[in-house]
Amino acid sequence: MENSIEYVFESEMTAYRFLNTVKHMDVDALRVKFGRSDHHVFVGYRVAMGEFDSTLSKLDDLARELNGQEA
Repeated sequence: MENSIEYVFESEMTAYRFLNTVKHMDVDALRVKFGRSDHHVFVGYRVAMGEFDSTLSKLDDLARELNGQEA
């Protein structure tokens, strides 16, 4: 199953920091790119089946640390 989410940040620099951090996460079929603007980051990935998938929680925590939120 595929999941996608977009986050919005206060500045392009913060969005870019989030994008680069997420790019290095070990997640199946990960896609990360700027979203609607340079303040938005789109993340898509394949949800791990048969076990608890904490990817969304990790993304939310990282976004919160960088003063971002789900768009």
